[in-house]
Amino acid sequence: MTGIPENPSVVALGEILWDVLPTEKLLGGAPANFCHRLRQLGVNARMVSRTGADALGDELVRGLRALNFDVSLIQVDPKHPTGTVDVSLTADGNPTFTINTDVAYDYLEATPELIEAAQASSLICFGTLVQRSPVTRDTIYQVLDAAPNATKFLDINLRKNCYSAETVSASLHRADIVKLNTSEVTIISGLLHLDADDPQKLAGKLIQDFGVTTVLVTLGEEGVYALDALRHEVTVPGISIQVVDTIGSGDSFAAGFVSTYLRGAPLEECCHFGNLTGALNATKKGGMPDISPSELQLFLGKHRRAA
Repeated sequence: MTGIPENPSVVALGEILWDVLPTEKLLGGAPANFCHRLRQLGVNARMVSRTGADALGDELVRGLRALNFDVSLIQVDPKHPTGTVDVSLTADGNPTFTINTDVAYDYLEATPELIEAAQASSLICFGTLVQRSPVTRDTIYQVLDAAPNATKFLDINLRKNCYSAETVSASLHRADIVKLNTSEVTIISGLLHLDADDPQKLAGKLIQDFGVTTVLVTLGEEGVYALDALRHEVTVPGISIQVVDTIGSGDSFAAGFVSTYLRGAPLEECCHFGNLTGALNATKKGGMPDISPSELQLFLGKHRRAA
């Protein structure tokens, strides 16, 4: 993308689903979490996914509308069920996912409305989970290739049995900004034979070998590391918080980063704001907790000096 648009818009492609926890179910899916947080940060973000023509799908769309989502690009599949994920939490709040297969978002279609929305967007966010399906994988590539002027933000978001060397490599070749975590650094280094199993080395390899412009590595409680194609290097320390769960924290980091990036802010500022937004999310339950502007400002004021 050349220049910063006056009224930036974002399209988030991928899974939307129910996270089924031991005691309840919550709206989820990484791109949906990302989209929700962006909208709460004042960015015009549209979610692109597919639900089943079933009760869970109807409930999901009602839930999105209640959160003020634009649901015009949510497709309905007449044959396949709405996506669900079984989630268990460790004692320290980290989630383990069992992702159910052959669901509606595995059959996303490249409709004219979707192509038009992508071409009008400033940034497109996509991941690897839905690329387990050849139908949705082809749709994502059509959408990305049809929007050459949009910045491509790849949230790797590796999930067991939902990625391959081929899909990761193809995604990296289409990406401008790549976000991943420390465990994904190790996995991708081995998967693509890059011999770069720490954040600094891998970031350099992704920029050199795939033409990526910016690499973001979330380090959990240790903060964030970033490197761009001009070799600007940023390290943001972690923030001391009381963790409730980390579901959606990486997605909130991505939304905080993108909202600042779209204003033309430098890499360090984008990483700081993303780090703070992700940390605040981890003090709450689920991937789409409500965070009001006043609550965010109080949290920023409290932790900005530490960041």
